[in-house]
Amino acid sequence: MHGIRKWGPTTAALALLAGAFQGIQASPAAADECYRETCSGKDPIQMGCDGDAKILQQITEADESVSIRLVWSEKCDSVWAKVSRDLDRSPDSVYLTLWTTRDPDGGIQAYDTAGRLGDDVAGVYTKMRDWKRTSAKACWNDVDAQYDPAPVRYIIQDPTASGDMPVDASLPVMHGRCTDWL
Repeated sequence: MHGIRKWGPTTAALALLAGAFQGIQASPAAADECYRETCSGKDPIQMGCDGDAKILQQITEADESVSIRLVWSEKCDSVWAKVSRDLDRSPDSVYLTLWTTRDPDGGIQAYDTAGRLGDDVAGVYTKMRDWKRTSAKACWNDVDAQYDPAPVRYIIQDPTASGDMPVDASLPVMHGRCTDWL
């Protein structure tokens, strides 16, 4: 009892300091988190955004050689793209790209790419993008990181058609696939 009384005030002060430092020590996980625009360009796993990740859309080739996913985290309100491939059946070159639009006009704002997958790499993901005021799509191709195999659809008025009916003048999808714009 005598020792407790002697150290009582010091112990209480140390306990208060420990509690204060405990709050500081508990925050590094929170320091790694991000939300919306603060997630753009960051790794979804390092930021802890993969914990509640949901696949918004997935497209798998008919031969199951390549599969792409557009992924979203509610906690981070950000999107990213993932690709997985069968190393024996997929093309030699596989590029993954996340395309996003800018607000409010919808033009292409940015792309994030994982680049060309190495010969022994079966899967990879892109950095994240804020999904508050943008649309996004995930694409894979066998040409280049900046190649969009399914560019924006171009609708024109055809003066040769009776009634000036709109015509889809989009380029054909080539060298890969994309999810829908979401």
